[in-house]
Amino acid sequence: MVAAMRNAISHKRSVILGAGGFIGINLANALAVRDHEVICFDRFASPHWPQEATSITGEFSALPPELLAALDDATIYHLVSSCRPSQHTEMAANEVIADVVTTLRYLESTRDRKVRWLFVSSGGTVYGPDVPCPTTEEAPTNPMCSYGLVKLTLEKYFALYRKLHGTDFVVARVSNPYGPWQDPSRGQGVIAALVYKALSGQTVEIWGDGDNVRDYLYIDDTVLGLMELAKYGESGEVYNVSSGFGTSINELIDIISKTLGLRINTRYVAARISDVRKSVLDKSKLRAQMGWEPTYRLQDGIRLTAEWMVHKVDLTNEGRTRHAGRKRIG
Repeated sequence: MVAAMRNAISHKRSVILGAGGFIGINLANALAVRDHEVICFDRFASPHWPQEATSITGEFSALPPELLAALDDATIYHLVSSCRPSQHTEMAANEVIADVVTTLRYLESTRDRKVRWLFVSSGGTVYGPDVPCPTTEEAPTNPMCSYGLVKLTLEKYFALYRKLHGTDFVVARVSNPYGPWQDPSRGQGVIAALVYKALSGQTVEIWGDGDNVRDYLYIDDTVLGLMELAKYGESGEVYNVSSGFGTSINELIDIISKTLGLRINTRYVAARISDVRKSVLDKSKLRAQMGWEPTYRLQDGIRLTAEWMVHKVDLTNEGRTRHAGRKRIG
């Protein structure tokens, strides 16, 4: 494996900031299986964290003393985000305070400590429109929403702290992860929302004509890519973590229908101005430096997602569960 030829960065513990989310739950369990000392942090403890993990709860903005102490000699996976992709800006100021200002306080608190940061950024929302596809890490960045701008701003601050203080960090620009523990009600996760709608027999509202293209990455491949970067990624570098293969919304609906043997009812509505028409990330850098390659086909990942959803999500009582509500897919 290519990664075996590189110097590994190894800390005695892995701290996951935002461990209660979709990626965090899967990452915590993947690290625990590989005998890492795992510390999970979020506002509330999750019953889905591994039993052997240490749980720390509190507000991210409060810099809990117990959490700050746990960051010594740690690999820190930064998954916290208070916002999601949207064309709205009403909460932009709050997003900057919650995400940018607070992260800077953590960077200040850890700048003299032996830590490695793995910052999970965004893919398509950071690059924006009018970039070559597949998009390499060197492409221009022109975010079209506050979410992407916040992620890019944090990337720049990590780079500044490396230049001024030698902060060790790696940025992972993740495309569109999907799979178990992705809540279909939260407004993120096209595949989660489509699978949920297919299983529950609901109509999907699609922004635009359905020809917007994205690349989708199954969660097991995603967390493996993140762990490889945390261990072998070159300090100060940015890496795309993606399938490298584009699929339109219309194609995705067809694939889900055929894979699950179910019909998906659709209704097309006006497109959003913030939507990027096509976003496919180039995974060549990660593959060349670490030998990482996705292993799950889209059809297989969809099937596994549906199997999990059948057992874990209420598909019958729309409006009476936390998973219910109208979904629009862009």
